[in-house]
Amino acid sequence: MKISFSSILLILIVVFITSSSENNKMVGEAKKCFDGWKCEGEAECREKCIADHKGNGICDLFTAFPVPKQCLCQYDC
Repeated sequence: MKISFSSILLILIVVFITSSSENNKMVGEAKKCFDGWKCEGEAECREKCIADHKGNGICDLFTAFPVPKQCLCQYDC
């Protein structure tokens, strides 16, 4: 039985695709949760987010004029 080079190449490609399509998600990866409140300064936003949720907080830069800036806090659930 003679196997051609193209058959071997096809088999290798199929094996590569199936082995690389596995789920690479880390086991035990935490989901992200969000909280928000009126921003009273960048430093205060960061400190409150760390104190309340052990997360990362930043003031929203793209808030429409009548709405006060918001502190956006992202943390592990």
